[in-house]
Amino acid sequence: MKKIERIYLLDSILKQRRSPISVDALKERLECSQATVYRIIATMRDEFNAPIETNEQGVFYPRDAAFDLPGIRLSAEETQGLLMAAHLLEDLQSDSLQKPMQRIIENIDKVLSQKGIANRRLIQIIPALSRQPKAAVFQAIMSALQADKKLKISYKTRGKNEITERLVSPQRLTSYRNAWYLDAWCHLREDIRLFALEQIQAISPDIEQSKKLSPEQLRSHYADSYGIFSGQMKSTAVIKINTTQAPWTVFEHWHSKQQMSRIDDEHMLLKIPYNDPRELIADVMRLGTAAQITEPPQLQQLITQELKNVLAQYQN
Repeated sequence: MKKIERIYLLDSILKQRRSPISVDALKERLECSQATVYRIIATMRDEFNAPIETNEQGVFYPRDAAFDLPGIRLSAEETQGLLMAAHLLEDLQSDSLQKPMQRIIENIDKVLSQKGIANRRLIQIIPALSRQPKAAVFQAIMSALQADKKLKISYKTRGKNEITERLVSPQRLTSYRNAWYLDAWCHLREDIRLFALEQIQAISPDIEQSKKLSPEQLRSHYADSYGIFSGQMKSTAVIKINTTQAPWTVFEHWHSKQQMSRIDDEHMLLKIPYNDPRELIADVMRLGTAAQITEPPQLQQLITQELKNVLAQYQN
C-alpha cells in the first residue's frame, strides 16, 4: 500500500469512529509497522493540518473537527493512465455513447485539473498504427461481458480473407499494441480463440448465457505465449542485442518470463519463451542489425527466409 493510500485510509477510519483507535489496530488496518503509523500521523498533521489527537486509548479526530483532505492525489503513473483513458474514450465514442462518454471524460478532466493539468490537449498521446474497432462492436461486446451473454459474430480471417459465422462466449477485452482483441470461447472450434475487433464484420447478442472460463484457464492458455498469441511454450528464443546500437532495449519488457544477461559492454543476451514465432520475428526485425537470433536453429531459418523474401521484393 502506498503512503498516500494509507493517508486517505487513516482519514476514513478516524472519521467513521466515535472513539479512539489503538496504534496496534491501525497497524493491522494500514498494513504497516508502528513506526510507519506514527510517520503517517505526523505527515497528516504537518502537511495537511489534520486535527489528529492522541491519548492513552489511541488516535482520534475531535468530534467538532471539520476537516477534509485535499482532492485526489495522483502518482505520475496514475496521471498518465487517466490521460490515456480520456483519449481512448474519445476514440470509442459513437452517437449512442456520446453523452455518457462525454460525462466520463469531463469527470476525468476535473480530476486532472486537480493535478495541475488544466488542458490535457497540451499532452499528446499518438497511437501509432492503431486499429480502431467500430464503436457499435465495442459497445456490443461490453454489454455481453456485463450480462454474461453469448454473441453471434461474422468474423473475417486475416490470412484467408474468409468470413465465418461464430457463436462465442466472451471472456475479456484486451487492448494490445494500439488494437483491441476479444478473448472468447468459440463454440464452433470448441476452444479459446482470439478475435481482433476490427475484423468483426457484424455482431448481435444471443439469448443464451455465456460459457464462463476461470481466470486460471485463461492464464494457462496464454501464459507461455509471446505477445498476443496463445499456446504452450514450444521453444526458447535466444537473441543477441547490440545495446550500443539500440540502448533502449535495456529497458524494454518483452515477456513475463524473459531472462536478460550482459555479455560485454556492448551486447546483451535475451532469452524468451514462445509458441507462435510470427510476432517475435517482427519484433527482432524492427531492431535491424542491432539484434541477432542465435537459437534455436528453426527460428534462425524462419527469420532468414523472411529477410530473403523482403530482399527479393527490392531486387525484382
